Amino acid sequence: MKVVTYLINLEGSAERFSRSKAQLDQVGWSFERFSAYDGRGKSLSDFEDYDDELTQQLLGRRLLNSELGCYLSHVGCVEKFLTTDADYLVVLEDDMKISNDFSTKLNRLLEYLHEHPSLDWYLINIASKKKKLSRDITQFDNFTLWHAFYFPIRGLGLVWSRKGAEEFVKRCRPMTQPVDIFFQSWLSQNGKGLGVWPALVEPDGLDSDILGTVATDKISRKQKENRSRSFEFKKQKRMWRDRMYAVKHLLSNSST
Repeated sequence: MKVVTYLINLEGSAERFSRSKAQLDQVGWSFERFSAYDGRGKSLSDFEDYDDELTQQLLGRRLLNSELGCYLSHVGCVEKFLTTDADYLVVLEDDMKISNDFSTKLNRLLEYLHEHPSLDWYLINIASKKKKLSRDITQFDNFTLWHAFYFPIRGLGLVWSRKGAEEFVKRCRPMTQPVDIFFQSWLSQNGKGLGVWPALVEPDGLDSDILGTVATDKISRKQKENRSRSFEFKKQKRMWRDRMYAVKHLLSNSST
């Protein structure tokens, strides 16, 4: 079993990298720094794989250039992983916080998954904020692996199977949603997402460099997004659609 880990970090964010590196070095977890795509300051027309018209139809707003940078950073990690011979990919963002038993838990999780290929999963969220519409797969000493039929939205810590990575690169373009929303919709529809509880990764309380520091801006994020009047309706429609897919998979899993 071979695992690679990429830590997404922007050029110039040296302090964040040092904080993350210190945590991972402390638990003995090897990783590579992945230079994040910096979308800040770019025009939306600079992103050739972005479909602005379809995005507004789906979301009721445009994507922020920083959101597209985050999306492309995750795509880049997966594409790089697929050039290796590794079985699994761990993707971490540099505003993460891990516990002292991170490596022990993650190794146990990966060993279990490697021994149970019949699970047929694509992506694991190891930074879940909560459990919703889920079913437990197995209980370890102090954490649980579960089917995340309504895939958690937080993308701070992720584990990819090779099959999941291959499917993602087929479907990730054009870009029409923030990457974490894409993951939730895609995996709630196909039922191939997993989760871990309690989470192995938590936010460190820092604003995202990739997404920009909105709190200190004179213009709010809501204003930046230029939401249409139908934004909230489309958001609720998407969420209820994905929940319905999740319920379907949950009921199907219950009967097997």
